[in-house]
Amino acid sequence: MNNFYCIDAPAKLNLNLFITGTNSKGLHLLKSHICFLELKDQILIKYNLNDEFYQFSKDKAFLIDPNKNLIIDALNLFRKHTCWDKNFKILLDKKIPVGAGLGGGSADAASTLIILRNLYNRDKDINNKISRQLLFDLAIKLGSDVPACLKSRDLLLNGYGEKITSTKIPDNYYFLLINPNFHLSTKEVFNKYKNSIINKKLNTDLYFENIKIFNSLLDSAISLASPISDILSYLKNAPNIIASGMTGSGSTCFGIFKKVNEIKTFLKSFNQITNNSFFIWYGEKQNYSFNRVTVSKVLENKL
Repeated sequence: MNNFYCIDAPAKLNLNLFITGTNSKGLHLLKSHICFLELKDQILIKYNLNDEFYQFSKDKAFLIDPNKNLIIDALNLFRKHTCWDKNFKILLDKKIPVGAGLGGGSADAASTLIILRNLYNRDKDINNKISRQLLFDLAIKLGSDVPACLKSRDLLLNGYGEKITSTKIPDNYYFLLINPNFHLSTKEVFNKYKNSIINKKLNTDLYFENIKIFNSLLDSAISLASPISDILSYLKNAPNIIASGMTGSGSTCFGIFKKVNEIKTFLKSFNQITNNSFFIWYGEKQNYSFNRVTVSKVLENKL
């Protein structure tokens, strides 16, 4: 009972995001090539007498509302569906920026569902186990990105987020993320969206091998966070860059490079311009296993 169950919640990168229409409920229909990065939150959970939620991060701006967040929503939804009466202590090690278009909240929700299913199906008093399909049915109720984050692999997303198929995103590339530390509300960006005013200048015909880099929400995001435009301009002119764009609903921009040293060279001049005031991360993408729950003894007083 002293052991924590641990799971990685990786950041999502939308290499493109096409809005293809709306459904009968007025929800936007999407098409997007998605990969997942080495950048990740970590969730630790164990049985407890009462529900407790704690979080920690090197950057306090990354911390989420402890009383209202997608981890708590996932826990409540799972318990409502299963009528499971267990309580938990949950620890969140937060490394993905909030409101950055990287799906941090969705990743946390999906990983919480995976851990809860793991524990529920191990419970000897439970007869009706939770299938993967049922977990996906619960996930879509939490948000359009949550089903994809359950898989956390190279994916092609269609529809509202419920249609996801495996695909192949090229390996052996490095991804640079730049976020101006500007929190963008996905709801506000979609409310701003108008297909007729997509910024043709910044949404140029860029390709990452055979994948078109494009974002229908770019103009809407820029109208709310103008630094996005500046970042994309810097990236566009970076030596040896293969492609660049904005992920999700923003405000994070990305660049794709073949060599990590090319990123480091670019950042030397970029950081001088921005005075090291932006969130910056670089690394590779990764395909994660659905069964990625591990067990670990955690010294809580060391956290």
